Parts: sequence; structure tokens; C-alpha cells
Amino acid sequence: MKFVIYIIVYALITMVLGHFLGYWLMMVVWGILGATLGGEGSLAFFSAAIGVGLAWFGQSIWISLGTGSPLPEMMGEIMQLGGRGVVMTLTGLIGFLIGGFSALTGNRFRKLFEKKKPYYFR
Repeated sequence: MKFVIYIIVYALITMVLGHFLGYWLMMVVWGILGATLGGEGSLAFFSAAIGVGLAWFGQSIWISLGTGSPLPEMMGEIMQLGGRGVVMTLTGLIGFLIGGFSALTGNRFRKLFEKKKPYYFR
């Protein structure tokens, strides 16, 4: 359940702040969020990756269909990738990777300052 809540948090923050900040500042936001939420590294990575990837993919679909712009189709032809669907999927994949690694970086930074438990009993 925590995983789903984290996905929703990352997606909402991406959709709200993404309009005001560039992706490089959003990486800092995702890193801070990864540090504050804590947990295991895999939880931080995959929740942020899925949340940000879905947000970027959804926003690319929303913008493309809302404006009726032929630009995604032309970009797909220029890069020899096919149609607009491939360009939108690549946008989601890039968001997946950037969001996941940013949150993992924040999570690992937090782990530097956490007190480690000994592995033996006293």
C-alpha cells in the first residue's frame, strides 16, 4: 500500500511542479522527496520511476491530443522511430529513468546519515 501511495505522491508532485520548474530542478525535488520518504532503495527507485514515468507519458498524451499538433508525428519521422506513440513512450521512459535515479540518489544520501544497527547481538 505504501508503494501505491508513493507512486501517487511522485506523480502529483511532478504534474503540479513540472509546469513551473525545469526537469533539472525537478530532479532535486524528487531527490529531496526520496530522502524524506526513506525506506528501501528499491521502493524509492520504483515508486518514483513509475510515478514520474506515468506523469510524463500522460502529459505528453494530454498535450499532443489537446493541441492537435503534428509535431510528435514529425519528430518520430525525423528520428526514424515511427509515429507519435513511440515518441510519447520514449518520453515516459526518460521520465522513468530520471525520476527513479533522482529518488534513489536522495534515498542513498539519507542512508549516509542513518545510524547503522550492528549485525551481532551483545
